[in-house]
Amino acid sequence: MTSTPPPGYQPAPYGIPQPPPHPEANTAMIFGIVGVCLSVMCGGIGVFVAPFGWIKGKRVMAEIDANPTAYSGRGNAQAGFITGLIGTIFGALMLLFWVAYVIFIIVMIVIASRETGTTTFDSVNAMLSSRI
Repeated sequence: MTSTPPPGYQPAPYGIPQPPPHPEANTAMIFGIVGVCLSVMCGGIGVFVAPFGWIKGKRVMAEIDANPTAYSGRGNAQAGFITGLIGTIFGALMLLFWVAYVIFIIVMIVIASRETGTTTFDSVNAMLSSRI
C-alpha cells in the first residue's frame, strides 16, 4: 500500500459548502434596524420604515425555508423580521403618544380661551399694584 494518491486525485473539501446568502436578507435586516432606531429616537417616524423590514424578512425566511440548499442568510432575514416588528410596535406607540399629546395641547388651549375673568397678566398687575 502506497501513501501517494493516484494521479488526478483531488482531496474532498472539508465540510459541506454553504449556499450563497439570499440577496435580500441583508436588506430586510437594514430596514428593521433603521426602523427601530427611527422609532425610538425620532418620535415614531420609524413606523414608516420598519414594516418593510418586517414584511421583507418574513418573505425571505419563507423563501429560504422552502429551499434551504439554494440560499443561506436566514439569520439576517430573521433579524430583519424581528427588528421590523419591534420597530413597527414602538413607532405606532410613539405616534399614538404624539397624537394624544397634540390633542391634549389643543384641548388645553380651547379651555383656556373660553375662560372668563382675569388673565394672568391682569392678576400680576393687581398683585403688583396692591404692594405699591
